[in-house]
Parts: sequence; structure tokens; C-alpha cells
Amino acid sequence: MKKLLIPILSIMMLINSIPSYGWGAKGHDIVAAIAEQNLTKKAKKEINKLLGGKSIVYYSSWMDNIQNSPYWKDGYYKTKTWHYANVDKGHTYETMSKNENGDVVTALEMLSKEMTVNYDNLTDSMKVDYLKMIVHLVGDLHCPMHAGRLSDRGGNKCKVMWFREETNLHSVWDSKIIESAHKWSYSEWCDNLDRADKKYRKSVTRGTYQEWFTATVEGAAKIYDYVESSESAVPVLSYQFVYDFSPMLEEQLLLAGYRLAYVLNSIF
Repeated sequence: MKKLLIPILSIMMLINSIPSYGWGAKGHDIVAAIAEQNLTKKAKKEINKLLGGKSIVYYSSWMDNIQNSPYWKDGYYKTKTWHYANVDKGHTYETMSKNENGDVVTALEMLSKEMTVNYDNLTDSMKVDYLKMIVHLVGDLHCPMHAGRLSDRGGNKCKVMWFREETNLHSVWDSKIIESAHKWSYSEWCDNLDRADKKYRKSVTRGTYQEWFTATVEGAAKIYDYVESSESAVPVLSYQFVYDFSPMLEEQLLLAGYRLAYVLNSIF
């Protein structure tokens, strides 16, 4: 029995030590599915060729998953900080000190430049990896807690009660609020959100990665204000929170999907 206990405890410690990243798998699937519905024929053809016939939905969480693969040790450890950019209260993205390894804004700027200006000089494997990264990171760019505070590690240290479960604010925005808002599959989310007209789709794709991220920072500030207004030592978030923030959730997923389509259409 003791021989079994040690590996079990080791596995539990490993699981508990894994950091939280952007949207959960369903969130990234929703963003990719919306984007896929809005790709040009040319972009679809080129992406299909690069991904060997698989969809961008298939690879939407690839960048999170590589941390558990040999590639993580060999060459992808440097991407650990690319999923987010912390912005403390009273600061903006511009005034915060920058991580020397890069963040979600600088990573997307670099990847987009490589996939456009330097595309012909990239190997096929680099093109595939960069494409997968862009698919994932545009989603992360729009996840509010990926614009969370450095002081609480993007909400990871901000303890809350989600209904009757003790968790943290980052986890709430990773996946819990998505599952509580609607009991839909990612394709049902896509079908119900992707209904905007051409004028709206065009208007929301204007701007830069930094400008898009600035709006995410503003959304994160509203969430913090809501949580900090609680009189409880550990704020209790439940039905009212879902009701109040579902519109933001839906908008961020939709914006991420349309903007990802725009980025990919621009590249291809």
C-alpha cells in the first residue's frame, strides 16, 4: 500500500502545481470555431495544408498541452509567459514593467510578423507551430484574467467561492463561468454567438493587438471591482455573477473569434 501511495501523492502534487492558463479547452474551441466559420477560402485551403487536414479547433489548446510534452523541455519553455500580460491596479499595459521573456501582446506581434514579412524563410514546422500559437494566443488575449494583476498572479491568488466550491478568480474565468452560463458544446456556443452582421465584424477587427488587450484590461478591472465590493473575506460568486458577466464573456469569445479570423485571413 505504501508503494502505491508515493506515486499517487506525486501525481497529485504535480497536478496541483500546474499553473492556470487562458480559457479552458472549451473556451479556446469556441474561439477557434467562430474563427473557422469566418475564414476566406484561400485561408482555409492554406491552413488545411499546413495542419494536415485538421482544423484550428483541433489545435486550439495545443499551446497549453505542450507544457506536458518533451518539446516543452527542449524548446518551448520560453513561451510560458506568452499567455498573458499582468496589469496591476492603477497601471496600464504601457506603464507596467515588461517580462523579459515576452507576453501575449509581444508574442502575437512577433508571430504575426514572422508569418507575414518572414514567411518564405520559415521552415514548414515553424509555420505550423506559429499558426497553432496564434490560434491559441488570440484567445488568451481576450481572457480577462490574462490581463489580471501581477500582485495576485492574474487572479490565481484571489480566493473566491464559486457557488459552494472554493477556487480562485482565474479558474472562474478559465472555464467555470462558461460551463455555468450555458450547458452548450463548443459548436453550440459558436452557432449561438456567430450571428453578427458584416459591418460589426469589420468594425471590431480594427486596431492592434495592444489596443485589443487594453480593452481586456478594462474588463478585468470591472471584475476586480465587483469581487472587491464583497463584504465577505472570501467573496461568494454564483448566479448573480453569471448573470452580470455573461454578456462580457460572450463578447470576449466573439471578439476573439472574429479577430482570429481576421489575423489568419491577413496572413494567408
